[in-house]
Amino acid sequence: MTKIQKTKRDQALSAALLKLQRCHFSRTKTREVLLTFLIEEHGPFSIEEIHRGLKRQEMDLVTIYRCMQAFEKADVARRCDFGDGIARFEFQGEDGHHHHVICKECKKTDNLGDCELPALEIKAKRLGYSKIKHTLEFFGVCKDCFDRTS
Repeated sequence: MTKIQKTKRDQALSAALLKLQRCHFSRTKTREVLLTFLIEEHGPFSIEEIHRGLKRQEMDLVTIYRCMQAFEKADVARRCDFGDGIARFEFQGEDGHHHHVICKECKKTDNLGDCELPALEIKAKRLGYSKIKHTLEFFGVCKDCFDRTS
């Protein structure tokens, strides 16, 4: 990890821990470890994938579930729904959220970059709605899977 990457990671971690504190969640080593994992690995990950990814850490699945719930409430992680009944989570940084395209065959997931839907959120606010969130994921067949089947 370069010095710039480490600095960005540390800044993201500090901002996330501050958000947790503002939502009355205490700063714990477990939460720091989980946040660092999410920041560095760029999910989205299922709870089981997070558990496996933490390798040397002694952390049970229930603890990870509880932390992810706290992270969602504090808006430092977001839940992604890929239509398969498995909750996945990814870090929600200060730079906003993004959307994904998921291969229906191999489940490969690609990030589509910054969200381009702020205009719709503005329209919803004009209608009197607040605390607006949205989810949007795309599903298709990736090039590798398409080439294998054609």
